[in-house]
Amino acid sequence: MGGAGELTAQVKGRVYFPGDVGYDRERGGFNLALDHRPEVVVAAGAESDVVAGVRFAAEHGLAVDVQSTGHGAHRSMGGGLLVTTRILNRVEVDPRRQVARVSAGATAGDVLVATAAHGLTAPVGSAPGVGYVSYSLGGGLGMLGRRHGYAADHVRRFEIVTADGRELTVTAEQHPELFWALRGGGGNFAAVTALETSLVPLREFSGGSLFFTAERAPVVIERFRSSLATAPRELSLSLAFLAFPDVPGVPDPLRGRFCCHLRVAYLGDADAGRRLVEPLVTAGPFLDTVKPMPLTDLGSIHADPVGPLPVDSESVALTSEDALEVVSSLVDPRAPFMLELRHLGGALADEPEVADAVGHRAARLNLFTSAHPGAAPGSQVHVYEAVSQWSSGGPLRTFLPTSHTDASSCYEPATAAELARLKDVWDPGDVFSFAPAVVAPALRASRTSGSR
Repeated sequence: MGGAGELTAQVKGRVYFPGDVGYDRERGGFNLALDHRPEVVVAAGAESDVVAGVRFAAEHGLAVDVQSTGHGAHRSMGGGLLVTTRILNRVEVDPRRQVARVSAGATAGDVLVATAAHGLTAPVGSAPGVGYVSYSLGGGLGMLGRRHGYAADHVRRFEIVTADGRELTVTAEQHPELFWALRGGGGNFAAVTALETSLVPLREFSGGSLFFTAERAPVVIERFRSSLATAPRELSLSLAFLAFPDVPGVPDPLRGRFCCHLRVAYLGDADAGRRLVEPLVTAGPFLDTVKPMPLTDLGSIHADPVGPLPVDSESVALTSEDALEVVSSLVDPRAPFMLELRHLGGALADEPEVADAVGHRAARLNLFTSAHPGAAPGSQVHVYEAVSQWSSGGPLRTFLPTSHTDASSCYEPATAAELARLKDVWDPGDVFSFAPAVVAPALRASRTSGSR
């Protein structure tokens, strides 16, 4: 490739081409169902390497994708230039201003550890291994969200590289339209090298799980629904139905067992939190792990997979807790997928002080299913048909299904139209084409009808 030597000389990290030792290791992401085959990989060793990679791509007509952990990938790369940022995991905390600067490769776990040392935290998600920047670009639904809102609501500044290789700082005052779009609109406008986010004081925290047998599911669902009606913002609940594999590493009480898994996170006095979940405890769990814990152990509550694996997911945001009426009929120990419902509302429904692009704020529940690719196509469809009357129109951007390359349904029509317009302004050549697109509603309708 022309100019390859010049790119290699500019980059402080490493540059890989197909056939190079390390190419296969560097190109992979979290979802093993996607097989990335980029023409060149820039393993960034410094934020300036992201700039060098995007400029090289612009000069050579290559599409670009930026990957931290790869949790947000939705299609395989065939050609193009992949920038990996996992080494760029620095988190700088300013405790006086209560803000943190987070580099592009830092995970939620990195943010938790760095901020906790100062008695502060950020609204991170349930999986500490997810990249915090990409998580925030998609909105960022976290376990502290009912109290503190979406991660995107807290972002104060982005440091970006545009499609034509310019370095810009983007804030509410500098390039405000792009600032709006980046906060919740996804990662197809620019390459983000770092962001600055507001932090919140670290409060007393308790959390854990209540595990029930499948037979208890109707009672648990009923108690779950009742608890949602009175839950304060400090309490976050989610409910999952899944079969734990019979493999080493899974706790003995769970190995090889189908369970109703209720997850609890509470910001505040542990005794008060315990009283709030007591109606759920009286439903008869066979295992109860809810207890006070450091917020840095938050990832143990959902216990999401840590290592790469093949995934096929679907999701939709739901407008009413009434959808829980049909969930009992969807619980099937033979189902080859995990089904999860997360309680929304609270601060997640509040408009932030500075507007952003997060969609479906009025949703009350988030429904998510996950399976091994090819294992459950029909049965997952049945789930979403059963709750269709409560659909908000699409998923939250953070939970965009793995195979979806169009993220338009994650937003209300006016928001989707504005995001599509700003994409044309900031990336008219679709350089960042591997990130899911947002298509203007009118154009999407014409494509669906087959008109030209």
